[in-house]
Amino acid sequence: MENFELEDAVKEVMDGILPKKSRKIYEAQYDTFVKWCCQRKLENVNEDVLLKSKTLSSSTLWAHYSMLKTMLNVKRNIDVSKFYKLSAFLKRKSEGYKPKNAKVLTLDQIDKFLLEVPDKDFLMIKVALIFGVAGACRGKELHQLTISDVTDMDHALLVNVRNTKNNVDRNFIINNSNKNGIDLIEVCRKYMALRKPETTHSRFFVRYEKSQCTVQAIGKNTFGKIPQKVAEYLNLPNSTLYTGHCFRRTSASLLADSGASIDVWKRHGGWKSASVAEGYIENSINTKKIVADSIFGLGVWK
Repeated sequence: MENFELEDAVKEVMDGILPKKSRKIYEAQYDTFVKWCCQRKLENVNEDVLLKSKTLSSSTLWAHYSMLKTMLNVKRNIDVSKFYKLSAFLKRKSEGYKPKNAKVLTLDQIDKFLLEVPDKDFLMIKVALIFGVAGACRGKELHQLTISDVTDMDHALLVNVRNTKNNVDRNFIINNSNKNGIDLIEVCRKYMALRKPETTHSRFFVRYEKSQCTVQAIGKNTFGKIPQKVAEYLNLPNSTLYTGHCFRRTSASLLADSGASIDVWKRHGGWKSASVAEGYIENSINTKKIVADSIFGLGVWK
């Protein structure tokens, strides 16, 4: 094999290491790091060079470390995991750090919005709320949803979620099990029935204005702002903290409060790790009540 063929083969294998969905982000981070080194005339990458990022926040440090660790291994065959001073520094920086997670909605707040808000102006937002919470959907997943992903089974709606962030396709059901008797299926059907026949694309969510759907697909940035609009209508404090992750976190929190097992929770959201699930269950008020009742002999742990 010629040298250039060998180089191409190695490049192909190494490129396969990078996550496909975030490859550009990894490469941009590496390019920024290379430019930073060039500006300071730093030819060799070592532990001291990487420690220069100490002014960044804990979450940024860990994100940069993870990306640079991969890229330096791919591009320069440097094993950053052996930089023990750097690892110790990152752990110290993360002590006491609390990430700013998106705020979540309660079931009562969701019901209040669905019952009180007029369909005339908010029908699309209602449907996005129902889909997002029922399926623990990310904003991007709602944006990518197509009409072929939604099947009306008369008694329920079956929704398929594809091409997810963690490459785990999943599906979920929307039915009328709401405790306040809200007909969730009919809310969704009303919106679906307003889709114009002349719509040329297959995106499920289209713009909704003055009780009518347009042919224009909703942009991905709009989905990131929908939870905030719900919070604003409900006059909830700090409405800007209801970000694009709100519906997914709300779904996880409601499921944790129901007493569902970690395995059920993982399947529902497509999470591969139990550590994330344990975090939600740990913060579940219902779970804490069960623990308290069990300690004082008032209940039995299930």
